[in-house]
Amino acid sequence: MEYKTLLFCIPYAGGSSSSMSNVANVLNTEDVEVHYVELPGRGMRSTEPFHSTLEETIEDISDKIRSRLISKDQPFILWGHSMGAVLGLLILFNLQNDYTPKGLIVSGMRAPLFQSAELPMPREKRNALLLDILPTKYERSKNAPIFQRVQQKRIEIMEKDTALLEENPVEDWPSIIIETPLAVIIAENDELYNNKDCYKDWNRHTSNTTSYFPVEGGHFFMFQYPKQTSALLSKIINDLIH
Repeated sequence: MEYKTLLFCIPYAGGSSSSMSNVANVLNTEDVEVHYVELPGRGMRSTEPFHSTLEETIEDISDKIRSRLISKDQPFILWGHSMGAVLGLLILFNLQNDYTPKGLIVSGMRAPLFQSAELPMPREKRNALLLDILPTKYERSKNAPIFQRVQQKRIEIMEKDTALLEENPVEDWPSIIIETPLAVIIAENDELYNNKDCYKDWNRHTSNTTSYFPVEGGHFFMFQYPKQTSALLSKIINDLIH
């Protein structure tokens, strides 16, 4: 029996299930069914409490993926952006022995094992930068009450998400190795990770091949160049499937 490949999109810190839909919804890949991961505390799960541990998050998303798979033989691909890239690696590692993943796509995140000589950007400064560069549909009315409410909620979610990673460090990153190909998308002008060397060590997390794909734009390149991003994702996905 042939199964359609499922693509699961895992959002950035502060993002929701709809955050990456502008790109994934227009993928030129007929054999792929797209699903959007929703974390608690936002969107369709806004009434649920935020996760307090990374293990809880990994198992929660893994359960959602399991529930979508018709069979353990159904192929699937994960695409994680920024925080979602780290989650994607951990989730695929968690599922690979019992299911049939075809690959992992990561973007907007340094390799977990990259060691920078520079001091890390403080969380508050990084979150402020993310809010500044993240597009919003209320951009033209920043002084309006609705914008202020949306912005405050966005700040709350982003702070919870970034705290989840920072307060739950993975103790043994070298042991997190997946068996599928890994595709790394690198934005040419990423405001958070502009040192291109920080992406190289993603290859230490797969026993398979690692491919690197430069794209135009900044950290949120998929909002700046949705058509180009969709075309690149379609190519990567087709390569992973075939």
